Amino acid sequence: MNTPLVTVLVPAYNAASYLRESIDTILAQDFRDFELLVVDDGSTDDTPAVLASVDDPRLRVVRQDNTGLVGALNRGLDEARGEFVARMDADDPMPAGRLSAQMRAMHDDPGLIVCGTAYELFGAITGRVRMPLSDNACRQRMLMGSPHCGASVMIRSSVLDRTGLRFRPEFAHAEDYRMWTELSEHGRLGNLPMVGYLYRIHESQVSSLHSDEQRQAHLRIAREHALAVGVRPLSDEALTALLWSPAPSGPRPVALARALTNIAGPAAAAIVRRPGVETVRFTGRKVVETVARVRSAHDTA
Repeated sequence: MNTPLVTVLVPAYNAASYLRESIDTILAQDFRDFELLVVDDGSTDDTPAVLASVDDPRLRVVRQDNTGLVGALNRGLDEARGEFVARMDADDPMPAGRLSAQMRAMHDDPGLIVCGTAYELFGAITGRVRMPLSDNACRQRMLMGSPHCGASVMIRSSVLDRTGLRFRPEFAHAEDYRMWTELSEHGRLGNLPMVGYLYRIHESQVSSLHSDEQRQAHLRIAREHALAVGVRPLSDEALTALLWSPAPSGPRPVALARALTNIAGPAAAAIVRRPGVETVRFTGRKVVETVARVRSAHDTA
């Protein structure tokens, strides 16, 4: 069998409800030189039957006892045969043209080692999320949060092979963010402005089930990364207020004033610490989101 140019890596655990839709959108891509590697992480539902129903030689299934997402991802990286690894999740669709667009970007810039995309939310929440485009913008964002949607990225395998980098279990639920901080030491990061991932929002996903653990891991990664690149970290309290500030109680004018007071200091501190277009854009978006949460809370009260 010829070695594929790309491995599309999909970890799957009890994903039968949406897995076939995800697989079909991957197999329908206009770029064809890939293997679809699904790591079945000890599923106890109909995931094996769904996989068995797919008649396409590009599908390769690896089954293992349940180890969790990080273990499944790392098994996939160990098994991947492609020169590039493209990530996908088992419950989400891949928009048409994503793989071909990322391959063009990787071909045009040999120093680009991670290429992600914008993404679109659907289900319980809808909306489009833009990601920082340039390497410089990604590095500005990375001081506060992940510069990539993890399941939208394509990674150059040679960097993973050369460095031995893998997802870190001690940062479970924010393992992607940690990986990008480590990969950033070895090449350029970037995102395409296209929507390359459709993110289904539902209550059983990792970000809903493990939000407290995810936040604590996120704060640690941001703090350690800032120190590693010689930048003063924001305090955990400031970064928490910037990223996850709750809607204050009280009448709408009072709640809005409290919300803006709570987030203004952390936003200003982030901008002063590392000035840049992406820093301003990201912190500004967080201020707008905070105001919107307050208004929404009062509209539904």
